[in-house]
Amino acid sequence: MRIVKGLILLALAFASSAFILSEGRVAPLRNVATFWCVAIEGRPNLKNDIDNLCRSGAVDCGPIQPGGNCFQPNTDDFHASYLFNAYYQAHKTCNFNGDSILEQNQDLSTPTCKFVR
Repeated sequence: MRIVKGLILLALAFASSAFILSEGRVAPLRNVATFWCVAIEGRPNLKNDIDNLCRSGAVDCGPIQPGGNCFQPNTDDFHASYLFNAYYQAHKTCNFNGDSILEQNQDLSTPTCKFVR
């Protein structure tokens, strides 16, 4: 194994952040993939998924309620994606009975509704 003098690169993954260690300095690594848990469009059980997540209290459903920042667009696909992603970012699981998929760089945020990163 050959070591290049003066340059040590070490990528560390911590949560959704990555850092690079170079010559004794730590700096954020740019262009690191972000993952989003989103609804599979048109799935028939999305309303049930939404109701179950809201009833469980595992995520804050206030933003998707009428008047909330994420109420529009008022679709089950959008509301489920918002909740699935909020749950995923907190618990690192994207398993909602086959109604969700983990996507890379799939930020569905709107100007008024910011999806959790």
